[in-house]
Amino acid sequence: MKIEIDSQWCKGCALCVRACKKGVLTIGGERSRGGYLMPFAKNPGACIGCRMCERSCPDVCISVSRE
Repeated sequence: MKIEIDSQWCKGCALCVRACKKGVLTIGGERSRGGYLMPFAKNPGACIGCRMCERSCPDVCISVSRE
């Protein structure tokens, strides 16, 4: 699966990290345009494509798709 996070809109709330039951996402590393630490896929191979991260994002800045 391919997980994309829009750095223009992400505010680092970590709701997506909490929503992922497979532990694919974590916070840290790159900062968003607003200066917030962004989530990233530390283990994209574990993603099952449930899209819970996508659904939990209040800013609609995550997209999950098949590679």
